[in-house]
Amino acid sequence: LQIDGNKIEHTAVNNCGIYLYSSSNNTITGNTCNNNSDGISLYSSSDNTITGNTCNNNNDFGIRLDSSSNNTITSNTCNNNSEGINLSSSSNNNTITGNTCNNNSNSGISLSTASNNTVTGNTCYNNYIHGIHLTSSSNNTVTGNTYNDNNNGICLYSSSDNTIIGNTCTNNNSYGIRLYSSSNNNTITSNTCNNNDSDGICLYSSSNNTITSNTCNNNSEGINLSSSSNNNTITSNTCNNNISGINLSSSSNTVTGNTCNNNNFDGINLSSSSNNTVTGNTCNNNSRGIHLSS
Repeated sequence: LQIDGNKIEHTAVNNCGIYLYSSSNNTITGNTCNNNSDGISLYSSSDNTITGNTCNNNNDFGIRLDSSSNNTITSNTCNNNSEGINLSSSSNNNTITGNTCNNNSNSGISLSTASNNTVTGNTCYNNYIHGIHLTSSSNNTVTGNTYNDNNNGICLYSSSDNTIIGNTCTNNNSYGIRLYSSSNNNTITSNTCNNNDSDGICLYSSSNNTITSNTCNNNSEGINLSSSSNNNTITSNTCNNNISGINLSSSSNTVTGNTCNNNNFDGINLSSSSNNTVTGNTCNNNSRGIHLSS
């Protein structure tokens, strides 16, 4: 079945512009689904293609997948909703690519208990809370997206084993990338996290992550680990022109080969931290190069 070229607004049936229930192998393209509860909603539906639709000004979600897997969501516009694109309840193995999700009152893209999804090449600007938010979601790949001018660019809550690579997270009101509440075993590499009001990358109660080859300049802290964020590897990052380049108040981390120059206070600061390894870093033109305090 192909559904294309329709304008659907102010619906009463399931409060959705387009609603698929236990439906597979459909193509939904070129529709306008505005001013509904959800613009396009899939429940227990798989192997569908949703492309080139406009889903704006809906009360809840621009595009919603609930218990729906192996779908492709590409080149849609989802602005001014509660959330732009939402995947929940074991919506796995979906591809979300090339969508625009701006000015939503919650998040541009949200994954909740969703795994093995690929989120690539999306633009999420000016969302009130997050550019993208992962909650209790694992083994997702988030790559090559732009998350600017949100409250947080990328936020992981209790989400582990994800790959976050090559994203741009700048000019956010709080964090460029934030991991908290046991978001463990994630790989964060080659992201640009500049000019955020708080930290470029922040780990809070999150352990065994790899943070490598990121650029975190002109933030409050370039990279900040706190509240028992232990056994992380921080390597080959550039953290310049922050208040502090790298700040640790956690233990048993490895900090190696990073460049932390021209920060207002410390290149690297360890506070109430033990059993860390700090080796081969460059810390020039800071107030203090490497600072240890209890």
